[in-house]
Parts: sequence; structure tokens; C-alpha cells
Amino acid sequence: MFDKAQVSTNIRMKIALVFLLAAAVSAAPNTPQTHEVLELDYESFARDTPESRNFLINVLINQLFNFIRNVIANGSPIFGIPPLDPLKLGQIHLVVPAGLINLDLKLQDAAVSGIGGFLVHRSNLDLSKLSFDIEISVPYLNVTAGGYDLDGDILTAIPIYGKGRAEFIVEGFRFSAKLFLKQSDNKVSVILDRIDNIDFDIPSFKSKLTGAIGGGDIDGIVNSVVEDVIIDYVLRFRGAISKAAELVVLEVMNPVLEQLDTWRFLAPLLPRV
Repeated sequence: MFDKAQVSTNIRMKIALVFLLAAAVSAAPNTPQTHEVLELDYESFARDTPESRNFLINVLINQLFNFIRNVIANGSPIFGIPPLDPLKLGQIHLVVPAGLINLDLKLQDAAVSGIGGFLVHRSNLDLSKLSFDIEISVPYLNVTAGGYDLDGDILTAIPIYGKGRAEFIVEGFRFSAKLFLKQSDNKVSVILDRIDNIDFDIPSFKSKLTGAIGGGDIDGIVNSVVEDVIIDYVLRFRGAISKAAELVVLEVMNPVLEQLDTWRFLAPLLPRV
């Protein structure tokens, strides 16, 4: 074990935000002015133990999560990011070929709220392995759509259809994964190498479609069918969904990360061989 007070003694720092923000701000395009947000004694830091370095870095990461919550709620003028809660999703097309029950659901003007309320249960950046272990949950997510178009069937014989407004409520969503980092080919950025151990859980999913097969009491029956089919399908194929999610995250995130001059901030913190 190591003494946290000793970490503070050995490493002299002044932090306005976190070092990752320094990297992002300095790399932001067309930024007229940047400010130094981190003052770090790299030599003292490098001489410290791996446990002490990891402890300090993870303290900074916790502050980063607080910053992310603020950006989600209020946006960021520096990066030209608007508030992200609610997050506008636009058009969504969901096809669920579940066998006994098949659904084809299209959502228009979809948006999700509640993402800013995420909780971090585990976050650990291991500098020796360049890995980031994370587990987060979102207590309450509310997905709404200005309109939906549902087409489907039960046993390919009984039709399920409808048009109207849609709302879905997800409670207790939980996600965990281990992110492996690497240096970009141009030696400038920190990017994602791969994502392992992806797992997620959706303990509660509620559907509130109106206008299904004429509305009225039928809405409740169709909503029950939609809830059961979607949650069963998602959990049954969680492995394939997780793999697809990994590919999407790598494809979407790395081009963004490659625009940031971040490796120079991380490199001095890595353990020296």
C-alpha cells in the first residue's frame, strides 16, 4: 500500500481542470487563445511508484467525469458543443426478427434525456498497460419520438402495427468495458486500440406507444409485446451487440481522437523502463 499524503508531497501540481482538458484545448481547431490548465513536475512524477502515479491519474480522471457532466448539461463554447441532454437522435430504424414475434419500428425526431445523470462505479487507468477499466450506470433514460411507424407480426399471422407518439423508459442501465489505448500512427494522438470485456445490463425497459392498431386498450397489449421482445432480443444477443458496439465506437471515436494533440501529455507520465 502507499501513503496518499506522500503522493501529494512528491508531486507538485496545480490543476484548474484536468490534464486531458489541457490536451483537448490546445488541440482544438481555430481556438484563438488557450490557457495552461496543468502545471506538473514531470521529473518528480516519473520517479514516483507506479501505484502513486496511477492513484494521481485516477483522481484527475474523476475530475474529468465531472467536467463531462457539465458539458452534457451546459455544452462547451470552446469546442462548439451544444448542451447534450436531451440528446437529439433524429431518425431511428429498429428491426427485431425474434422468430415468434417480429418487429419493424421506425422513430422520427427521437431524443434521449437523462444521460447527464450517469454514475461512475469503477474507473481505473493503468499506465503500465495503457488500459482504462470503466463501469458506469445511468439510473433513468427517457427516449421520446415525435412519431413512430410500427409494422410486425406474431407467428407471421397476426399483424402488429400502428402510428403515433412513442416513449421508452430505461431504468438502471449499466455498462462496463476495458479500453486499451495506443499512440496514433502520426505519433501525435492517444487513440483507442481495442475494447475488451464489454458488458451491459438493462434491468427495466418500458414502452409507451400510442395509436397502436387503433389505440385504446390495444396500446397496452402492444406495449407489453414490444417490451418483452426488445429486452429478450437485446439480452439474448448481447455478445453480438457488444462486438458491433466496439466496431462502431472505434470507427466513430478514433477519427475524433486523432485530431487532438494528446500523446505529449500522456507520454511523460508513462513508466520508464
